[in-house]
Amino acid sequence: MTVSRWEALWQDLRYAIRGLRHRPGFVAAVVLTLALGIGANAAMFSVVDRLLFRPPPMLREPARAHRIYLTRTFRGKEFTGAYFQYARFRDLAAWTRSFDRTAAFTERPLAVGKSSDGRELQVAVVSASFFEFFDASPALGRYFGAAEDSVPSGVPVTVLGYGYWQTAYGGRPDVLGETLQIGATVYTIIGVTPKGFVGLWSGTPPAAFVPITAFAAEFSRGWAPGREDWWTSYRWSWMQMLAERKPGVSLAAANADLTTAYQRSFLAQTATSSSPTPIDQVRPHAIAGSVLTERGPNESSAAKVATWVAGVALIVW
Repeated sequence: MTVSRWEALWQDLRYAIRGLRHRPGFVAAVVLTLALGIGANAAMFSVVDRLLFRPPPMLREPARAHRIYLTRTFRGKEFTGAYFQYARFRDLAAWTRSFDRTAAFTERPLAVGKSSDGRELQVAVVSASFFEFFDASPALGRYFGAAEDSVPSGVPVTVLGYGYWQTAYGGRPDVLGETLQIGATVYTIIGVTPKGFVGLWSGTPPAAFVPITAFAAEFSRGWAPGREDWWTSYRWSWMQMLAERKPGVSLAAANADLTTAYQRSFLAQTATSSSPTPIDQVRPHAIAGSVLTERGPNESSAAKVATWVAGVALIVW
């Protein structure tokens, strides 16, 4: 019985091969369709994985690292956002006990290089503590420290991204101590990130990392009205917050801790206002969400589309 089955299979296979040899156009169409289908599916799953599942490269504690979101109610509707003021960040960092470390960050397209040969590139604007979230020793030099990232103006130093160091400087080891104009400020190069390190920006690796206080000092010139300092103002929402939960602290406990600190910060803000909004109307609370911005506390439209397309791709597969 086994021999007969193998003989029948062999006969069917030879018949199929003869048929395919006589229909090369059909064979080419089938092979091309399979190749395109497999390639498209592989590409889609790769995009979905990067957007929704894979943590940023070299992140030290992916399960305990969070992007912080703040929620307020306005005219009966709840709004949640990741951008808030540096003053708020300082309040939350000082008045919470659930986190091992916190960091402030944002990213901006800025002119990098002198005006004659400068190009607009992505620049990471981060607090000194940002690098502590990653297991990424500098490839050259060092990262900037807390003393170089202090209000009111920080110190104009920069750490080059590995890719930019290779393309703009040819990977020269003597680049330390040279200056680089970023925006309107001239920064001194003190280090280079390791190969593969992109911070939180896998899609657009930064050309350079600069202290958030040095950037804010430049960017806020001509903005801060009267005697209001940019680091004490609750009116300039421009940066985000990264936090790493302590081991053993649950997400629910961290959210409760954050919410208490946020409410305290809100009361500190309204104490300086001439017409404060009652806290029971605003109902402020905070969320330690996914470090991946597309997932957030509320899944973004891009994430929803990616998930839907991935489902269709799985069916096609």
